[in-house]
Amino acid sequence: MADAVIALEASNLFGFPADFNTTDSSTSIKRTNVQALDELGNVACQRSVGEQNEYSQTVNYCGTGFVTSMGTFLTKFGDVQNSKIVTGLTINMTAAGYVTVQATGHNHGTNAHAAGVTVGYSDVSNFLPHEATEPFVAWNGFGVPTFGVTVGTAASPSAATVTFTMDHKDANDQNGDHLVGKNTTPKCELKMDFEGIPTSNTATLLEAAFGTMTNDMFVPIVDSTDSSDSNSKFDTFSFTAHANPLLATA
Repeated sequence: MADAVIALEASNLFGFPADFNTTDSSTSIKRTNVQALDELGNVACQRSVGEQNEYSQTVNYCGTGFVTSMGTFLTKFGDVQNSKIVTGLTINMTAAGYVTVQATGHNHGTNAHAAGVTVGYSDVSNFLPHEATEPFVAWNGFGVPTFGVTVGTAASPSAATVTFTMDHKDANDQNGDHLVGKNTTPKCELKMDFEGIPTSNTATLLEAAFGTMTNDMFVPIVDSTDSSDSNSKFDTFSFTAHANPLLATA
């Protein structure tokens, strides 16, 4: 008896460009069950409404210009990609490793979201500083860029995670089916870890370093810093920060 024909291949659900390689993908179809009970508490009638398809995809990158390759995933974050609205992007960078990107999103069986400014998107590309001489210019996806932090000679970035999110609002019609939806309040978040203590090691110094990047409208607000030392391991430093770009209007 021959092997069963079962696929062993991840799907490019969101339509990432050729420089990206899909490692994991998933699709979840969800509906809301509505019931009416009789006098004994038995289900007298019921129906399922509001079908929503939820998607997740993880990719890695083998190219020569990460920000350029990401294209409208960054310049129109929140827009519809390959018939799926993108409401979350998580970019993970590690020392001596290739970057990975996880995209999450959804769409509906009725009145599906359509691409365009009406659904709500934002240009978040400047959160990854990529002008001439800046950390992400022509970045090949390997290692951890500095994001403009003044590292100094006694530290090195060991990991960074960038998260882009949208607060997505949906409303249903009188039958419980999807009627309308829109993205609001785009947010960019950054967490960085260092081996050693970088020169920029306070909120004031970090924000000043970010401000030297060309696109200073994306200067993040530092939310926390943390440093640790020990007699059993090297000193480490980490921080978290965020910025709130604007929704596009045209």
